[in-house]
Amino acid sequence: MQDIFRKDFQGVFYPSKTKEKAMIVVSGSDGGIKWANEIASVYSAHGISSLAVAYWKTKYTSKTLAIIPIEIIQSAVLWLKNNGYSKVGMYGISKGAELALTSASLIPEIEFVIAVSPSCCIFEGIAMPAYANASSWTWGSKPLPYVSFHNISVSIIKNILRNHEFGFVEQYLDVLETNKNEENTIKVENINGPILLLSAKEDAQWPSAEMGKMICDRLNNKKFAFSFHHEIFYPASHILCPVKTKMVLAYRIERQYKKECEVARKQALKMSLDWLDRL
Repeated sequence: MQDIFRKDFQGVFYPSKTKEKAMIVVSGSDGGIKWANEIASVYSAHGISSLAVAYWKTKYTSKTLAIIPIEIIQSAVLWLKNNGYSKVGMYGISKGAELALTSASLIPEIEFVIAVSPSCCIFEGIAMPAYANASSWTWGSKPLPYVSFHNISVSIIKNILRNHEFGFVEQYLDVLETNKNEENTIKVENINGPILLLSAKEDAQWPSAEMGKMICDRLNNKKFAFSFHHEIFYPASHILCPVKTKMVLAYRIERQYKKECEVARKQALKMSLDWLDRL
């Protein structure tokens, strides 16, 4: 394990025995680097050199999930390339999946993507406890077009009381129908390599299965040059990665189908490892 503190990015590197490929790992709107670290260590133990990268909510990064420069990821890619890794890819979950797909659509050196509980577009940034009225990401110092939550009612307390879980599926479906357009849709067809999408049929956080289908439709329509696959799991939750967090308790399906959700996480890990082996 190697801690990395640079002006252009902060990360923790988990090397494996081979330099054939390496994978950047980013977690979701939880922020920090702890969860990404844990995921990266799992993949490293299975032979995939992995670099956990922090992009917000640390001492050296933004305090809000808004106006985050994609160049953080570009710097991490270059660091791996300069350290001898011939093929570099990216793994992201939830908001990190949005970051992974967006980054790969802009940085051709990213040659494969695993997007877990993915987004099909760039959503408005988050400045806790509200939305930021700004994009989540920038590229070349310019904010990227985003899906705005303006005029969309988002009440955390109301959602929890009504649905007995944490999540905003209804609001995301509403905003996708009203505010999604070509400009704020991720240009996944520009990604320079294969894509694996993993989602939960009944994702309570946001409609990842539906958005995964939108991604696949776009890839088909744009005649994407590489292979792609979308696997939908049930029963499963938004936390469809090899390392769960305390957030699993916030999802009703995790409470109702605890063992099945654990099985889904193991299946998702195996599928991703088999997929990586074939690259």
